[in-house]
Amino acid sequence: MSLHKELKHLFSKAVIHQAQSISPGAVDALAVHEAAGALLRLRGDEVAQVSYVGSMNQTTAAALYKWMAEPKFWVQVGNVATH
Repeated sequence: MSLHKELKHLFSKAVIHQAQSISPGAVDALAVHEAAGALLRLRGDEVAQVSYVGSMNQTTAAALYKWMAEPKFWVQVGNVATH
């Protein structure tokens, strides 16, 4: 399965839509880091991953989606002075 298809399965349409307009300054980098780590720990358990993402704060989920779909976005987040 391609990354794009996996992301569409993992994240809701609402989160994907929100991710399109999220600004780097709105990202809680620590929360996204923790969420990415949790997804890695759940690797191989697709049902648990979908459940975890569904239970996340929507803004964090949108930032995680954006980071996974567009890695260059994280460069912009890294340039923000405060998080």
